[in-house]
Amino acid sequence: MRRPLFHLCLPLVLFLLPGCGLWEGGLSEHVLARIDREEITVDEFNREFKELVTDQNKEGGRSELRELKEAYLDQMIERKILAQEARRMGIQVFSEELDQAIAEIKKDYPGEGFGERLGLKGMNLEEWKARLEEKLLAEKMVRSGHQYQARIEEKAVREFYETHRSLFQLPRRVRARQIVVMDGNEAIQIQKRLKKGEDFEKLAKEKSLGPEKVRGGDLGYFSQGEKPAEFDHVFSMEVGAISEVIKSPYGYHLFKLEEKMEPREISFEEAEKGILQRLEREKKEEEYQKWLKSLREKAKVKVNRKWLRS
Repeated sequence: MRRPLFHLCLPLVLFLLPGCGLWEGGLSEHVLARIDREEITVDEFNREFKELVTDQNKEGGRSELRELKEAYLDQMIERKILAQEARRMGIQVFSEELDQAIAEIKKDYPGEGFGERLGLKGMNLEEWKARLEEKLLAEKMVRSGHQYQARIEEKAVREFYETHRSLFQLPRRVRARQIVVMDGNEAIQIQKRLKKGEDFEKLAKEKSLGPEKVRGGDLGYFSQGEKPAEFDHVFSMEVGAISEVIKSPYGYHLFKLEEKMEPREISFEEAEKGILQRLEREKKEEEYQKWLKSLREKAKVKVNRKWLRS
């Protein structure tokens, strides 16, 4: 599974750490950053940043936009560091891999849509391919350069459970079905049919407008407050009972309570597997960040901070 590149970015403050090779100034106006001998130009940054920034982002204010620029520049620098390290190690993206990635992306842009998209970004096909290849190379570097296998002791799993007991408390939950229609009179007629003994599940499939109609109106399990307030009526019902017609902004509802589950604590045996997976993910991420930081500290990075502040 590919690791999204935006997830890889670290705060720009890492460039201020000793040994990172950051110098102030010394870059021409059209160059935003230099990573060893490779440059990120202002035009290149703007083309990529244009994809990220929406009208809503622009309305967020000058300070927010500057923070977004810094974060995205950090991502671009990181991508180039990873790609450079991959080339140093002899890792490459083969033409078949690049062609496959391009084909997958083009699926989302039928007809001439893909060319139009590139035109709006102000780049040609070759520039776009070069950037895609760099992204694929960086991702390959992550997969091949960092393969930490976390090993978590049972003691750590037990300790997490004991110190996070509140996470393992299940509130009262119910399982219910609903029939929802837009007309109140229709809801009353359905209610009469239910009182005569017709099957709720069958009528839900025939009459309900909700997406759960395909499951006979089955809403699954939920706790109080998870759904709109009108749904909380089922918590006062007896199992097997059918509600009166209840009006909400979504229409007219009839509920049937299928099951009640009282509040309880999830046992350690039930929680153990999930805790182990969580701790493994956290440990892998911690080790990954250490590995990535070591790469960044070896790179000579120069940033045009004057442009960032403008």
